Amino acid sequence: MAKKKPLISFVIPMKEQDFRVIALINSIRRQNYPQNKIELIIIDGGSNPNVLVECQKLGAKIYNNPKQLAEGAGMGKDQGIWKSKGKYVVIAESDIELMDDNWINKMIKPLEENEDIFASVPRVYVNKKDNITNRYLSYVGVDPFAVYRSIEGQLELNDKLKKQHYDGYYTMELDNKNPFCMGSNGFMFRRELIKKVGDYAQDVEFIARLAKNGYVKFAVLEDARIWHKNVKGFKDFLKKRIKWTRNYAKIYINEKKDFVWITNKPKFFIYVLKNLTIFCNIPTAISKAVEHKDVAWLYHPFFMFLSTSINVYYSLISKKMLKQVFS
Repeated sequence: MAKKKPLISFVIPMKEQDFRVIALINSIRRQNYPQNKIELIIIDGGSNPNVLVECQKLGAKIYNNPKQLAEGAGMGKDQGIWKSKGKYVVIAESDIELMDDNWINKMIKPLEENEDIFASVPRVYVNKKDNITNRYLSYVGVDPFAVYRSIEGQLELNDKLKKQHYDGYYTMELDNKNPFCMGSNGFMFRRELIKKVGDYAQDVEFIARLAKNGYVKFAVLEDARIWHKNVKGFKDFLKKRIKWTRNYAKIYINEKKDFVWITNKPKFFIYVLKNLTIFCNIPTAISKAVEHKDVAWLYHPFFMFLSTSINVYYSLISKKMLKQVFS
């Protein structure tokens, strides 16, 4: 007898004015997976009503998020996860799309095979027709400054990562003192863990609590891709990075922190200085541009400089962020 498929809950925090989320939902509805085993939960922070109508037609449950923010204690992601009923939860931002019809089957495979694995992580599809900014971010993650900790940045730039290969995926382990930044854009995890380690809050905070509690093994699936339609161009990127960093300085900084951004201060300050000098990142830019045959990589030094500058600026004007850096 075939094993019963587990219920999968997609948690979609959003505040959409256009219809990008419909592409996400359609990609979920195309899955070679029982549709009665898929739960769509939208936590809405003030979207276009017409968008919500279309989402409801496609079977999404919609809940109002008066706080509007997706991340933070009690915000959109938290609300959606606690309302979910699935064995596995997928954090699915409204601007992503699943890139093949067996995405769910691929993602649940490691979790069903090995109870020690706490999550499955998809890779990001790089659409060569995207604008240059979005292509670049598809390689390194949404915040270039975080490449020294982000799973996307490390998979792309660090060839010394330890990996254990299996059929269709490989596993990696978190360092409980220095875990990766990850946990969004198709991140699938065991729902039961939220009861064991506490609220999701921010992606990195949830990951840090998992690591501290001994949940360190996760799977990476090179063949399960998401297309992240993150930004429409450079101006959109700049607007989003400033908004997120400002929110961190004003809101997230006041929440309890388990994730420690700076674990080696001398190394961190050298990293910041290299980014601000620009020239140190030119060799990587050229090497990766040749490797991927993509000129988007040539902008790597500029984006590292800009992203680092934004973080430095908000650290300097926030006493709590300064304390976090120098304590």
